[in-house]
Amino acid sequence: MPTPRLPEPLLLLVLAVLVGAVGGLGAVVFRLMIRWASAGFHVLLPPSAHFPPYTVAILPVLGLLLVGVISTYFAREVKGHGVPQILESLALRGGRIRPRVGFFGILAPAITIGSGGSVGREGPIALIGAAFGSALGQLFRLADRYTMLLVGCGAAAGIGATFNAPIAGGLFGMEVVLGSYAMGTLVPCFVASVVGVTVFNTILGSHLVLPVPPLAFRSPLSVLVMAVLGILAGLFGIVYTKGLTYFEDLFDGWRWPFWQRAVVGGLVVGGLGLMLPQVLGVGYGPMRAVAAGQIVGILLAALLVGKLLATLVTIGAGGSGGVFAPSLYLGLMFGTVYGMGVHGLLPHTLADARVFGVAGMGAVFAAAAQAPLTAGVIVLEMTGDYQLTLGVLMAASLAYFVYGSLMPDTMYTVRLSRRGIRILRGAEVRPLQVLPAKSAMRPPTPVRGSETVSEAQSKLGELHADGLVVQDDRGGYLGVVDLPTLLAASARDPSARVLDLPFTRIPPLAPDSNLDDAIQRFGVYNTPLLPVTLEGRVVGVLSPSDVMRAYHTRTALSLETSRKVVLMQQQTGNPGAFQLVSLDPGNRLVGRTVKQMGLPNSAVLVSIERGDRVLIPRGDTELASEDRLVLYVNPGTEADAVRTFVGGGH
Repeated sequence: MPTPRLPEPLLLLVLAVLVGAVGGLGAVVFRLMIRWASAGFHVLLPPSAHFPPYTVAILPVLGLLLVGVISTYFAREVKGHGVPQILESLALRGGRIRPRVGFFGILAPAITIGSGGSVGREGPIALIGAAFGSALGQLFRLADRYTMLLVGCGAAAGIGATFNAPIAGGLFGMEVVLGSYAMGTLVPCFVASVVGVTVFNTILGSHLVLPVPPLAFRSPLSVLVMAVLGILAGLFGIVYTKGLTYFEDLFDGWRWPFWQRAVVGGLVVGGLGLMLPQVLGVGYGPMRAVAAGQIVGILLAALLVGKLLATLVTIGAGGSGGVFAPSLYLGLMFGTVYGMGVHGLLPHTLADARVFGVAGMGAVFAAAAQAPLTAGVIVLEMTGDYQLTLGVLMAASLAYFVYGSLMPDTMYTVRLSRRGIRILRGAEVRPLQVLPAKSAMRPPTPVRGSETVSEAQSKLGELHADGLVVQDDRGGYLGVVDLPTLLAASARDPSARVLDLPFTRIPPLAPDSNLDDAIQRFGVYNTPLLPVTLEGRVVGVLSPSDVMRAYHTRTALSLETSRKVVLMQQQTGNPGAFQLVSLDPGNRLVGRTVKQMGLPNSAVLVSIERGDRVLIPRGDTELASEDRLVLYVNPGTEADAVRTFVGGGH
């Protein structure tokens, strides 16, 4: 479908409104689905004479089992807490998210929360909005930067709607998702957020998420004590992030089927729910009770520890849901416990303990998400009490600083970083950090562990390679064996099995891991070969020469682009502009070579995007259906003429 001939700012504004409306509707549907899922689970196992109260502890088990089926067989993106999946799509795929994620992104978290899983609503809602924004960008074949902007708009609409916080929603889309405060980002994100909140409130009504009684500081000393809270909250944010990583690694490290991990995790969460029912689900009810002063004393500390453990286990065992709301819950409990302590020391000088609880909400999230503006504003919009601005921003800013000084990754990016996916902010991107492993990998020629050393050596000779990937008889990845190891073993006993050799267990790369991480692993493990695996099976291999070849192609492309652009500017004296044109299947240029295109002199073909690859156009390069041509053309009517010549596009 050709892109409507609208000016780009107007087109983006229209699409931002549409994304915002769908984001608001998605939040409504998701809220209703949680209610239906909860009702369904409690109809299945109602507390009664036939079903004792402790059977309710089975509900999280059932929920995690169902979510495990969805994430294993239908949409793996729904596993986890939503926002990392959005960031991964921005970093690796230009904002492209599979449409099915929109459906399963509602279903899986609704099941998790409805069964009592300790996660939040906001991550899935952000993913739903982002998936729709991505779908629009792909439908209209927008440039990646516009598709990515719509992804941010969708996340902004979802967050704004679920928290009834239009300003914080827009900031979330900019600060957390896109990492940009540019005006071109600000307007669409805030428009989408406002529309999302409006749609949601029109259907379900407008209510403060966490109403609090009027609270205020009693003396300037309260601000100083709030600064200490910020420092402690920054440290607690580190505990939260590291806990998420630890429990995900713990459950992933168990070589059990997903259903066994779900049973263990569900029983732990269900057991915690029997002792502390307030830790199950999203937790806004207990948060309101704390804000109203109805929960005090040792129970607060118990809820802090219980909620932390329940959230970490739910996510680690494969649950689907957000970690934003749990961070607010934990921050409220943490801040209130702290406030009770300091208020007990200076009861007539310091503010009410609940003031510190409200500030703790923003501080813990500001630290763990590294988003102080979003954190500060969302707390004020949730509570409706703007007199707390000074203390909230003080705590959030210091928590952000302490966490950022000690941790390089946020709760949203830590797992991505460990996979070699680094979420960079701003324009400084190293070439290898935007090239996925799948763009440079070669088909594997593995050796079975049951094969002999002689057979493995023969394969190496045929391939002229320095190493082979070792697999078990079922095709599972075992490790890498290098040439010196094979030669030494062949001299001793050519009939020995490869499985008996001291091959190296090199951590494999994922197809979407970047080549910068591959370079680092080559240095750390001193290996001639890196396996690329998908769901435990080897789908490709990388050698240092493969990585350098991809780097050379990228660098050559950049140099070629610069040379052509400079030449065009010198000839015309105009600044020119880049245009992205897609070739539909019926385009007359499909099947022709670059030399046969007959492109007007007012345009230069800079590159060809074909699937995951970027090609340097040569005279004999043949154009294919669905190719995306990057053109550098003179502005104005000549640009329109070039688009018409090529056959439409955007």
